[in-house]
Amino acid sequence: MSAKKKQNVPAKPAPPIQETPAAKVTFNVHSTPVADLFDTLGKKAAFVALGLLAVIAFIVYRHYLSLEHVFFFKDIGSDTYNYTYPTIYSVAAQNGIPSWSFNRAMGQSMYPFSLRDPFEIFMYLAGAKNLIYATIFKEFAKVVLGGWVFYYYLRTVGFTAYTCIIGSICFAFCGFMVMGGTWALFSFEAFNLALLLLAFEQLLSKGKWLLFPIAIFLLAISQPFNLFVYGLFLAGYAILRMYQLGTYTFRSGTVLFVQMIGFGAIGMLLGGFMLLENIVQLLESPRGSGNTSYASALSSVPMFQAVDKFQLGTAVMRLFCTDLLGAAGSYKGWQNTLEAPLFYCGLPCLLLMPQVFPLLEKKKRLFFVVFLLIWLIPVFFPYFRYSFWLFTGDYYRAYSIVVAGFFMYYALVALDLIIRHQRVSLLTLGITLGVLFLLLNYPYFPEGEFINSALLTFVCFMLLVYGALLFFIGRQGSPVYLRYVLLAALAFEVIYFSSISVNDRDPVTAEELTQKKGYNDHTIDALDAINKVDHSFYRVDKAYGSSPAIHYSLNDGMAQNYHGTSGYNPFNQLYYIRYLQLMGVSDKNNEQDSRWARGLAGRPILESQNRVRYMMDKGFAMPIWRVTADSIGTFGDVRLFRSKYLLPFGYAYSRYIKESAFNTLSTTQKDFVSLRACVVADDKVASVQGMQEFRLADTIPAMAFNLDIYKQYVDELGHDSMADAKVEDTRITGKVTVGAAKMLYLTVPYDEGWHLSVDGKPREKDIVFAGMTGVSLAPGTHTIEMTYSLRYLGKGTLLTILGLVAYAALWFIMRRRKLA
Repeated sequence: MSAKKKQNVPAKPAPPIQETPAAKVTFNVHSTPVADLFDTLGKKAAFVALGLLAVIAFIVYRHYLSLEHVFFFKDIGSDTYNYTYPTIYSVAAQNGIPSWSFNRAMGQSMYPFSLRDPFEIFMYLAGAKNLIYATIFKEFAKVVLGGWVFYYYLRTVGFTAYTCIIGSICFAFCGFMVMGGTWALFSFEAFNLALLLLAFEQLLSKGKWLLFPIAIFLLAISQPFNLFVYGLFLAGYAILRMYQLGTYTFRSGTVLFVQMIGFGAIGMLLGGFMLLENIVQLLESPRGSGNTSYASALSSVPMFQAVDKFQLGTAVMRLFCTDLLGAAGSYKGWQNTLEAPLFYCGLPCLLLMPQVFPLLEKKKRLFFVVFLLIWLIPVFFPYFRYSFWLFTGDYYRAYSIVVAGFFMYYALVALDLIIRHQRVSLLTLGITLGVLFLLLNYPYFPEGEFINSALLTFVCFMLLVYGALLFFIGRQGSPVYLRYVLLAALAFEVIYFSSISVNDRDPVTAEELTQKKGYNDHTIDALDAINKVDHSFYRVDKAYGSSPAIHYSLNDGMAQNYHGTSGYNPFNQLYYIRYLQLMGVSDKNNEQDSRWARGLAGRPILESQNRVRYMMDKGFAMPIWRVTADSIGTFGDVRLFRSKYLLPFGYAYSRYIKESAFNTLSTTQKDFVSLRACVVADDKVASVQGMQEFRLADTIPAMAFNLDIYKQYVDELGHDSMADAKVEDTRITGKVTVGAAKMLYLTVPYDEGWHLSVDGKPREKDIVFAGMTGVSLAPGTHTIEMTYSLRYLGKGTLLTILGLVAYAALWFIMRRRKLA
């Protein structure tokens, strides 16, 4: 065949890397493995695993499945009720594709991360009114299906059915899944990790690639940053597996990683419809491009500065039991029970993991030791944990499941070898028990009761039970029923521990949902009264949070369907935060202030400027409202006020002040000056040509400011304002007449998704007050229109279509070659 013809022949796909089952790792004893019940079931063993997982999960979550409680928490897991519920409710309440909503803080797109946990789609289908009850079924499904997928992953590796069932229970009820699920963040990540491992093993051992893009797709639509986090984990795991199987060469490694990158790219394309919008929100949040990042502080920590004893003790204790240092509100370890390490993956894993080393060939044993140490280094030297998160925060989070995952894998390799060959290393078992008891009793903590003594006793007892069981199971001719005893003991352990994690909590009860409390408090009555008489655009500030959780709720606007000014969001809108920072509402040097934005309550001038017409108070929490607003009614324990000094949605400034000059003023003076002049960035002064610059000499003393001057300034500023303003979530229209060059201030945080037209012609928006929307106007009457659209949804959808085409085309090509 000519060279030219050879070029036209499609290259043969690289043969799949053949897998040697984990059980075939060299062991010096030859014996005939004793079959058990699960071996005889064949493929039906998978359904036994599913049944066991479902039964255990039902026992653990029974109080929630019966709807006695709903799966939202008022304790340290308050994010579920203060953030997750309001967000999902607000998305479910929108018609069609979620978009901009004025219910989120002072306005932000609801689309990014609306499928951070794709299981939430079932909550959306349940509808806004019923989703609060549907949450537990979503969580139950993730736990059970996560363990079941992990079972199939282990079977693909080559483990016995018994080992796979043990592993599926350890995974489904590990601390990251169970405790993390009560924070609504981690259980889907655990499920996705199990799917990713299954997809990888199918690719590695069988050359089957179809599932790999799906696993990456789910990562892409959930949290783009996790593509890096779990990609790093998967790269290390791939090398480990190839070394374990003895198939690693430069060529085989290169082929495998090229396949992973290619199939992963298809998965990212499939997720394009969410991925691009998610990335933009990450990058344009204060944590991504603002001045509140932790990166500088964390990256300056000495690389080999050891972890303090208190944090190390927390990490060690939570290997044994997630709640050994206390459950929820009684937790006494490092940080809190959700942010601390979630390493627990079943006590048998701690005894079994070291057993893998004497069972391996010397070369592989060394690699296993080195690999484990690499992943444990961040526990002892925090710098490496910070770098794992690219210095974005002092987290464990996904790192916990990575460590737990390797513990489980090593332990299951050992268990499979012990089951097959009926031998255990007694020396290793004895040393392991001694070390574990030493770790449990080492004085990590200052004087005081840090450890739950009852749980500690249970842990010690179970370690002895498992040690005895492994001793007898590892003897030649040991009865098969001992394996079932081990399985029963593990089931009992995870039920006991998991029940503490999810039931020794302060959940929202079904009874509370029918009472006038929480998000159903008398705020609803006050809002109903307002909506009957006021159909204009307005905002509401509250001097209280309606959520009954221990932490103050800032997302009541989303949960109770009103436009507010406060908002908690891991990725708040960048310009909203910049506005709050400029006005002294948030501290630009405090990263937490970029997430917990308390809004404008208590700053009456800012409320006047941003269309806060109504205020609600309980008791006498905000006395300033008695002066700046009229009391118009009482609804239960809620007193309703209406502002006496309200500006329109859009109004025009005739003067400006440079941001550098404005920043020299005190917070009080900033409020006064904001009624006289709009703030523009120093390098954007050209956009205000024709306007007069405000002089700092014109600032009046704080003591000279009174209510009469306040009213005068408001009346003057509101003279040239938008008439016939119609404000919807994604469309704003109105007319304004100005006699001179002015800057129209719109009470909308600046966002590139808003498209402005003046008199029917597209116009660039201006940024005023560091983060709000401005429109520079020449003298005359102008028609203003702004429409909002998701900037990257169209491009992302095209990427998704491209991904579908690539996926289908590759499937067709591979199928043709297989049939050829």
